[in-house]
Amino acid sequence: MTLTLVSSGDDRARAIRDHLLPLVRRDGSQEVQRDAVRLISLRIGPWSIVHWTPFNELASGEASSPGYRHALERQQAAPSLPYGMEVSRDGTKLLGILWADDGSWDIVSFQRGPWEKDALSL
Repeated sequence: MTLTLVSSGDDRARAIRDHLLPLVRRDGSQEVQRDAVRLISLRIGPWSIVHWTPFNELASGEASSPGYRHALERQQAAPSLPYGMEVSRDGTKLLGILWADDGSWDIVSFQRGPWEKDALSL
C-alpha cells in the first residue's frame, strides 16, 4: 500500500484552480502560441491569471506546422503535467499548479493568505 502525503493547502489550491479555470477559459485572451503550449490570460483589477494547455487545434488564421508539432512531441523524455495555471495579485505570484487529464497534479507554489478568499469570490 502506497501512502500519499497531502499538505493542508492542497485542497484549497485545487479549489482555487477549479474556481478560476472556467473564468479564464471564458473571459481570458489567447496569447501568442509558445512552443508546445497555448497561453490564455485574464486580468481582473490587481489579479493576473495565466492558464496554459497543450498544443491543440489551431485557431483560424494560425499557420499549420505538423512537422514542428511532431518534433516537439518527440523531445519529451517523459510524460509531463501539460496543464498549468499561475495566479498573481499586484505582481506577486501566489499560486502555481500543474495537472494532467489522468488526475495527477502538482502544486509548484502556494502562498497562503487572505487572498485565497478574495480569489474564490471572483
